Amino acid sequence: MAAGDGTNALSNNTHAQWWKDPGLRKLNILILAIITVQITCGYDEAVIGSFQAMKPWLSVMGNPDASDTGLVTTVIFIGGFLGAVPGSICSDKFGRKIGILVGSTFTAVGSIIQTTSHSYAQFMVGRGLLGVGISFTCIAGPSLIAELAHPRQRGTVLGFFNTLWYVGSIVAAWSSFGSGHLQNSWSWRIPSLIQLVAPVLIAIVLRWIPESPRFLLSKGQEEKATALLLKHHANGATDDELVSWEVDEIKAALAAESMDLELGWRVLWHTKANLKRVAIAVAVNLLCLWCGQGIISYYFSPILTQVGITDTNQQTGINGGMQIWKFSFLVSIAGAILADKIGRRALWMTSFISMILANIGTVVSSALVSKDADNRVAAYFVIVFLFLYNAGFNIACNPLAYAYPTELLPYAMRTKGISVFVLVGQALLIVNQYVNPIAIDSIGWYYWLFYLGMLFLGLAMIYFTFPETRGLTLEQIATLFDDDESPNVIEGVDLDEKQPTVSITTVKESKIFDDKAH
Repeated sequence: MAAGDGTNALSNNTHAQWWKDPGLRKLNILILAIITVQITCGYDEAVIGSFQAMKPWLSVMGNPDASDTGLVTTVIFIGGFLGAVPGSICSDKFGRKIGILVGSTFTAVGSIIQTTSHSYAQFMVGRGLLGVGISFTCIAGPSLIAELAHPRQRGTVLGFFNTLWYVGSIVAAWSSFGSGHLQNSWSWRIPSLIQLVAPVLIAIVLRWIPESPRFLLSKGQEEKATALLLKHHANGATDDELVSWEVDEIKAALAAESMDLELGWRVLWHTKANLKRVAIAVAVNLLCLWCGQGIISYYFSPILTQVGITDTNQQTGINGGMQIWKFSFLVSIAGAILADKIGRRALWMTSFISMILANIGTVVSSALVSKDADNRVAAYFVIVFLFLYNAGFNIACNPLAYAYPTELLPYAMRTKGISVFVLVGQALLIVNQYVNPIAIDSIGWYYWLFYLGMLFLGLAMIYFTFPETRGLTLEQIATLFDDDESPNVIEGVDLDEKQPTVSITTVKESKIFDDKAH
């Protein structure tokens, strides 16, 4: 069959439906194992919100005030901030698998320290290590997935990377609900202990997951990389045209990157095109993390308390229902599928318009409750609008959070760009999440108005600056940004020899070639 992603002229020994192809079935199962690194992220967001509703946890932590509660949440982002650059260096120098292994180790150790905590300080240390581990895996994970996936599946697979976040969120919410009735510290230690499962399983399964063929080629292991691609992308067919093209493409991309090797991290701002790519990647984090949804994930219990819902079982039950809504209706997965049907820009704008409407509904309902504490109708409408808020967020901000920047960043700067994406994201979360509990405690529902302003700003940024990438190959996406002197990988097929061809030129030269061809 012909492969996708701009390589339709090349034959490929795989079935059109991946689940009917033995090689692609195995590959996608392995990729699914990599995606499970996101379970830890989702688990943490849900579980820390539930802890705040548990009296035994509050007692062990010394009954933290709003400022201390904010720091408990924020310290994981401080760890993530500190782990971003080392995570990139580790993945580039030792391989994507080692990056994931180191991250999983940090996460496991952090979970153990957190679970055995008998003081606020010990709990903080555990959460800090969790943050370092999550940073490592969120840098190495998407890179390995993008570089292992079959060309015709790469876009969809990247879109699905962040969706497994909700598996962790669901497990955390319901494990907290199940243990919430306990009147001792096991009410929170059990959910904390469960957080250890995912990183341990990932570390065990990692031995069967192949290394990135791009990393192997960068280390001169061409034979090993080729064998890997033949096995997983062509069911072992040694004369497969697609795999031959892939190897040539990777080698050409590595050669193009070597031109900027001496620049190191400066490659991120070396040209206006690269600066624009990084700026949009940063904007994606800004819009996804400062849209108000983080309040729902991390401070759901205080919000419910403000509208008169104070019972612990009721709060944890509603929190569990929130996770089921996000997962059972597959909102984020629908977004990943819709990205290639209606386009990224339309999906982004649909998401932000939906959140604007839900935010307004939340503000109005919360204001009514503040005037009349017995207004149960308004209180339950707050819950409804928060559910809708989450749905609006998940349609784009979940599937596109990692996929969109990865599409926009060419290979030469992809790992470093993702590192900056994570680094800036952690910095935004540190500021945002430390302020959130203080603001909620001080000004209540008025705080939603700040995020309403951010949503309008985000909608404007999307409309005026986000390019559409639907239907474009990664190389075509690069031409949306590149200036005349940017390295450009030109690929095609020699129709006379029926062999794939890949070469390196500049955008200026490729434009000259195009002019001569007409």
